[in-house]
Amino acid sequence: MLKKTIWALSSGILAGGVSYAYGETIEKQLMEDYSNVVPTSAIFIACLVGTIMATIGHWLLTKLVPMFGEFIFALLFAALSTASLIGVLGFTFTDGSNELHQFIFYGYAMPMHFFPFLAWYVFKPLFEEK
Repeated sequence: MLKKTIWALSSGILAGGVSYAYGETIEKQLMEDYSNVVPTSAIFIACLVGTIMATIGHWLLTKLVPMFGEFIFALLFAALSTASLIGVLGFTFTDGSNELHQFIFYGYAMPMHFFPFLAWYVFKPLFEEK
C-alpha cells in the first residue's frame, strides 16, 4: 500500500508541477494573469486529489474485476478527465472581459485537466505490481 501511496503522490506532484510550469509559460507569453481565477494552490490540490482518487480507483477495479479492471479504469479515467472540461467551458468572466480573454482562458485551463492522467500513466511502469 505504501507503494501505491507514493505512486499517487509522486504523480500528483508531477502533474501539479507541470501544470504550474505550463500556466506560468502561458501567462508570460500572453501577458494574462489567471492567478485570481485559478490559484496555484488549487491547481496542485486538484492534481493531488485526482491522482489519489485514480490510484484508489485502479486498485479497486483491478481487485473487483481482474480481467477487465485495467481497461475499465483507463476508460473511466480518460472519460472523467474529459468530462471535467465542462467546468472550464461553463466558466465565464464577470469582470467584463471580452471574448478573446475567454478563449485564452480555455487554452490555459483545458490542457491542465489531462496532466494528472498523463502523469499517473508515466509513473505506472515504476509502481505497477506484476
